[in-house]
Amino acid sequence: MVTKAKGYGKRGKENIAIQFNKLQLSSPTRYQTLEDVDTTKAKINKHHRQSITFTVGDEIDQADMDKPTKKHLTPLFSLFEVNSSISIFSDWARVWSTHCDFTKIAQGTYGAVFRIQSKAQPGTFTIGKLIPLQARTGWGSKTKEFTTIVAARNEVAFLATLDELHGFVQFRKAEVLQGPLPTALELPSTVFDATLDADVISPRWTGACRNSEQLWLFLEMSDAGIDLETALTKNLPQNPIQTSRNRTRSIQPVHIRDIFWQVASALALAEKKFFFEHRDLHLGNICLTHVQGPLPDGGLELWTNTPTVLVTIIDYTLSRAAIPSLAYELGPIFNNLSDDPVLFEGAGAGQYDVYRQMRSVLKDRWQRFEPLTNVYWLTHLLELLLERKPDGRQSPANTQLWNRLEDLKDRLIGNDKTKFRSARDIVRYCEGATKGRK
Repeated sequence: MVTKAKGYGKRGKENIAIQFNKLQLSSPTRYQTLEDVDTTKAKINKHHRQSITFTVGDEIDQADMDKPTKKHLTPLFSLFEVNSSISIFSDWARVWSTHCDFTKIAQGTYGAVFRIQSKAQPGTFTIGKLIPLQARTGWGSKTKEFTTIVAARNEVAFLATLDELHGFVQFRKAEVLQGPLPTALELPSTVFDATLDADVISPRWTGACRNSEQLWLFLEMSDAGIDLETALTKNLPQNPIQTSRNRTRSIQPVHIRDIFWQVASALALAEKKFFFEHRDLHLGNICLTHVQGPLPDGGLELWTNTPTVLVTIIDYTLSRAAIPSLAYELGPIFNNLSDDPVLFEGAGAGQYDVYRQMRSVLKDRWQRFEPLTNVYWLTHLLELLLERKPDGRQSPANTQLWNRLEDLKDRLIGNDKTKFRSARDIVRYCEGATKGRK
């Protein structure tokens, strides 16, 4: 569970052309309709994108790797996207810190997130996620806070596969590192960790940061701005949605429309192409950033003078999908949520009700494809956004849009599981309703 904002995202050239007019929902420019998505030729990205900062080449020393360690890491190294060697963490950090500055922005149970700024191009950022891996034997081999090699492989596979679809984070590289946390990352970690409650930082994480034999997975992704939860609660310069200064942080209906549609359409495409369910789409896993002007290749066509918002879905830890490169050997990739019963015992936030809804419909058979789980999360998202209605009188256009969004919410809440069984059903309904109003 991440305690602070996180954000990493998608390149602009593949954005959906969203032609909203009175809740008009059009199809992505990359595919003419959902039916045009070719699920039989789904491909995983088979090349490394260059890091946003620099190319490390042979500058970084490599750690010796004995046969047991190499065998232990085989599931991870079997992916084309992962460099099949282990870099010495201190030397890796020396090279990176020569070219960029690190700022820690999140600490979670299974890793930490850093925003990395290029020194050569100030204002150019990338995101790095650092994950401690379970050891083969000895200390850290049974620690639940550390990620198994299979789970690490799955995360890389999700990133590399969903990368090709609009609305999902852009994956850049994956590397395995060895050694204690170097100074270049320790200093920004100390600054960030001082803002957290004492019980947030796990003793196991602290131990990993000091262990000379610790293995880490470093994932580089592009920056998607700030998460929706932060956008709704804090007035920050990078916040792309206009919020009032009152306690409830109201949001305009055009932004609700834009956010909901982009999330729904991204999920619909992923369902069609990869039998994808996110299964953890709370506000912290939806990121927002500004989009300046009309974008190439369709871009975002919004109402005149309406601020544009680009949405990116992140964090596939609990997700389920058929990954083309792994499906033949392993079948669908999924997380057995039944192994974490605490997840279903939470209270005080609507997202815990969604976890229980998922368990009810899947009956603890988490390998099954059940896109109704995406409907549950979209309903939860729309409910939360519509709670942010501004006070005072609204323009006729805003009033009409609020009414249509409220009507959609009521239909989703009253869903009898036959009308809306997937995100694709929601997108088709909205497109059909739009055509019916013309």
